[in-house]
Amino acid sequence: MLRSAVLSFIFAVLALLPSGCQALPSANQAATLSPATAAMPAIAPSAAAPTLLPTATDSAGFPTPTSTPLPTLAPTSTPFNTLTGTLPPCGQILPIISDYDGDMVESLDPDPQDLARLQEMLPAAAQPALDRILNAPATVGLAAYRAGQEDQGVYLNPEAPMPLASVVKVIHLVAYAEAVAAGDLDPTSTVFLDELQAFYLPNIDLGAHSRALSDLEDNGRVFGDPPAVLLDEVPRMMIARSSNAATDYLHLLLGQTRVEETAVALGLTSQTAPCPFLGQFLTMGNHALPNNNGYQAWEQYMADPYSFGRDAMFLTENFSGDPKFRQTAVDWRRRTRQPSGQTQRLFSKDFNARGSAADYAALMARIAQNGLSNGESSFIARRFLEWPMRFADNQTLFSNLGYKNGSLPGILTTVYYAYPKGETAPIVVALFFRDLEGRTSRELRDNLAQDELARWLLYEPEAIPALRAVLSVPSP
Repeated sequence: MLRSAVLSFIFAVLALLPSGCQALPSANQAATLSPATAAMPAIAPSAAAPTLLPTATDSAGFPTPTSTPLPTLAPTSTPFNTLTGTLPPCGQILPIISDYDGDMVESLDPDPQDLARLQEMLPAAAQPALDRILNAPATVGLAAYRAGQEDQGVYLNPEAPMPLASVVKVIHLVAYAEAVAAGDLDPTSTVFLDELQAFYLPNIDLGAHSRALSDLEDNGRVFGDPPAVLLDEVPRMMIARSSNAATDYLHLLLGQTRVEETAVALGLTSQTAPCPFLGQFLTMGNHALPNNNGYQAWEQYMADPYSFGRDAMFLTENFSGDPKFRQTAVDWRRRTRQPSGQTQRLFSKDFNARGSAADYAALMARIAQNGLSNGESSFIARRFLEWPMRFADNQTLFSNLGYKNGSLPGILTTVYYAYPKGETAPIVVALFFRDLEGRTSRELRDNLAQDELARWLLYEPEAIPALRAVLSVPSP
């Protein structure tokens, strides 16, 4: 059962929701979106078991698209230090990199009997994930518990900020849901595929964006000439298929400040600034950099983190807005085969957005219990996160299941919430791995081990106490 269609489908993504035309806004337009800093209400769990969220239906009639061209920015020959930039850099409120001075669990010494009991219960497919936890606990962040029973959960370095990879896309989803609920975004507005494609940098997402576009075509969701989709499809591409291009489109549509304000409003105290994925990869190496040595660029950004946030946004804006710059950047990467795997690991480790397992477990519990600013925004967020409920295996085990994972070089992350059948309180899991060696990273990713372990914690009543006994790590 664990090798269900949903797990095969989600790892095909793998390290992450239309009447009028809605073009990519200018900086001023993005700034008119109302801020997300208003305090969100406390979670009030329903006394009754939740019902399965209905599947969204398509609109009866599609709007007629009217093309609005993207702005032309700096010409290709412009040096990097004079590229035009009108949007605020990453790091408006949140830091670019994190400093954590808390204690990390460096080693584990489980009781042999407790370990033997866990090994007997554990699905074989989850064993590689457990091995990683036991052998390198300082590289793992874990928080898993039933909402309302946090003191009985299992934890490992729960407060340590870890690279999030595509799990950070949950923030973008919440920001989108709140903007739609507030009337600041119209989910029935038009997004042209060319606008999304302008954010696509080949070979940075294991084909996720291409599969997202194929899904739209196969399901008849693309319309018009030029081809377009409804805005409501973009977060679906971001969550179910983990398209980085869809995420970055939403990122600029919402605006950097609102994305960061959303993280603050959600109480994500360990969060660093989310930067567009496109910009993150372009800072690792691009044709406009004066020095394309990845390590030297990393050193410069570590010495001046603000410059990373500035350059990541400048590069995103120029790539998405200037076709000449975009084509030259793509050609340079193809010709030079840059950035190297080592450079990608180095940048992802330090500059990818970070958050803690404790924060993201609490966030998933909040969403699962309709704890966003209002019922509509909670419904919107859950409608997209609960896409795995289309699969029969999940319908057998759960009344509701929300999920997002992520993968970058050396990094694998996953977050879940689930209501087991007949239960009225959700179980949440946040499991983050970092500093994975190449072989270990491929084994975990290809065998779905971390997702197997997380799902087991969701549906097996004895799983959390059994793992807790082995880890013997006090709750936070």
